[in-house]
Amino acid sequence: MSHLRRFPTLLGLAVLPLFAASAAHAKDDQWTFELAAGGGVAPRYSGSEEFQAAPTLSFDVTSPGGWFLGTSGAGWGTAIGEHTRVRAYVGGSGSRREKNSILGGSDFLRGMGDIDTRPLVGLAAGYTLGEAVLSGSWQYTLKDDDKGDNGLATQQIHLNLELPLFDLAGGVVSGSVSTDYGNRGYMQTWYGVSPDQAARTGFAQHKPKAGLVSAGLGMKWSHRAGRNGNWYIAVEGTRLLGDAADSPIVQKANQFGLMTGYTHRF
Repeated sequence: MSHLRRFPTLLGLAVLPLFAASAAHAKDDQWTFELAAGGGVAPRYSGSEEFQAAPTLSFDVTSPGGWFLGTSGAGWGTAIGEHTRVRAYVGGSGSRREKNSILGGSDFLRGMGDIDTRPLVGLAAGYTLGEAVLSGSWQYTLKDDDKGDNGLATQQIHLNLELPLFDLAGGVVSGSVSTDYGNRGYMQTWYGVSPDQAARTGFAQHKPKAGLVSAGLGMKWSHRAGRNGNWYIAVEGTRLLGDAADSPIVQKANQFGLMTGYTHRF
């Protein structure tokens, strides 16, 4: 799983200014191109006590009519009124390795098996109310019968609320709150330990139920660069909850991440 997928709120903090701007100002009869580049530090996997630094790069090209292609996938989006924008897309899920890897993973997970990228379908929406942005997404990852408990069909819901707080050093500091929900397949894939995995690793068996995965708080400083650019620094603290926090593979329930970079719309 990429750095951004390990910290979905950091991804939201980075791209929501552009997403919110789209909701209010996008015109479906024009081509737009958005590019984001930077770097971040995040846990090696969700629940890890080890940190890893990695570069980040993303893009999004939108054609007249709302069709788009980018690192989040390919699909269609449109504005609904002045305050709402919705997207439907197909893409690739996150991944995790059972060894230290830039793709996400740790030697601590030896014997758990790899979680491979799989096709997914998703829906996302953003709503602006004054300067606040409420966003949400739903993702469904297809089942991979060859991967057993590492390839179950998963569903995840992510909700995020961002609000500007105060001006600082020529930029704006905003705060966010977020939460994630996962179905049983999602919880088993990312936090469960099957009997076979327990036999290979020595971890206790763990069969989590569907429920809340995490809750997070984030802060971001952003600075406009001309009409179309934006510099940002974003930090987030996330607390794993319930059966996710109780997983034997979770070394720390409190997770922290940092990301900085630049976004530009052409």
